[in-house]
Amino acid sequence: MDISGPAKDNKEIFELQMQSGRLVAESKLRHNTDHEDDRSAIMNAALRYDGKEYLLAAGQDERCQLYSIRKTEKNVVETLSSDGKGDGQARKRKKNPPKKKEPPPEDETNDKEGIKTTVFEMDRLAGCQTNFTEKENYQKAVCFTPNGFFFVSGGTDGHLRIWLYPSMTKKIDIEAHTKEIDDVIVNPVGNMIISAGRDCTARVWHTKDGTHVCDLQWNGCKDAKEYRFKSCSSVYHPHPSETQEGSHSYLCKWNDSTFKPASTVSTGTEILSTLAVSHSGHFIGVGTMTGSIGIYIAFSLKRIKWVQNHHSIFVTGLSFVPMTRKSRALLGDLDAAIMSISADQRVGLVSVDNPRHYPVWLVFFGAVFIIVILFALLAAFGMNP
Repeated sequence: MDISGPAKDNKEIFELQMQSGRLVAESKLRHNTDHEDDRSAIMNAALRYDGKEYLLAAGQDERCQLYSIRKTEKNVVETLSSDGKGDGQARKRKKNPPKKKEPPPEDETNDKEGIKTTVFEMDRLAGCQTNFTEKENYQKAVCFTPNGFFFVSGGTDGHLRIWLYPSMTKKIDIEAHTKEIDDVIVNPVGNMIISAGRDCTARVWHTKDGTHVCDLQWNGCKDAKEYRFKSCSSVYHPHPSETQEGSHSYLCKWNDSTFKPASTVSTGTEILSTLAVSHSGHFIGVGTMTGSIGIYIAFSLKRIKWVQNHHSIFVTGLSFVPMTRKSRALLGDLDAAIMSISADQRVGLVSVDNPRHYPVWLVFFGAVFIIVILFALLAAFGMNP
């Protein structure tokens, strides 16, 4: 499945639907960011849900702009034209009043209820400047703390900044890296920040006061000093600081108490561009500069899926689909599914099939049957077990 379209500065929400056995995406909201105060492309973003509405933090040049997104369900009924075909307008159908002392027809009763459809509304909230350089002034990464009271930004000036929400005032300013920051993340507890910079360092900080905890030291190969950290999550992926033919990229899992490498695996010679971890924490997804997608088991870092050249150019973002009852009803009984976006203006979906499971009773009776056959063979050959 893929979604393609023209390159425009829009924020767009799609709903996946199954139509005639084919997975399609219907646009539910398009918010144009190419006008007035929003006239700049979104290069990075973070999303948080507080139980009522979604909060989107979008990096637009040197600023971070916040938006609220509300999701509601409304009843709509399609109007029939004179030829009996729908005109596609979400409005109620005109009906002739029912005759006296007769109950209304069943189809009219259903029409009053309408068809439920999901509707999204987006509002522009406050924003602030998060990066301060004279040239190449850009925010490069942003994330929310688990409680939603703060968000963290990093950019081309190498500073890590913690901002209060909703006041948008700066709480802490850390000179974290000597070069631009590629990625930041806050741990699930909310007391640590991890930042990865182009100065080939990855560092851990306290969210309370911004003090430095430690640097992450990786020695996964003989020329490890030539590698830099690219993405943060429960794992990192180091890759060569300079593109060299034949150089390997690596996926590394870290101990969250000692901040030492727990395991490392090579992902091949393709340069990695992005990384994501599933909501359950069981799977890791990676995207490459050549457009390939890979899925790994988080515990063992074993590769279970690799789709070569899924996109025609580098992958810019990945996100796992939560495996809920609704998503399984739509996509099937999958083990995992990951969505990808790329500079080729396409959205792709890569899935991992659920391995076949047998019921416990069948396994039990199968084992009993094998034991009975074994004893019968031993008795047939005169051998007492």
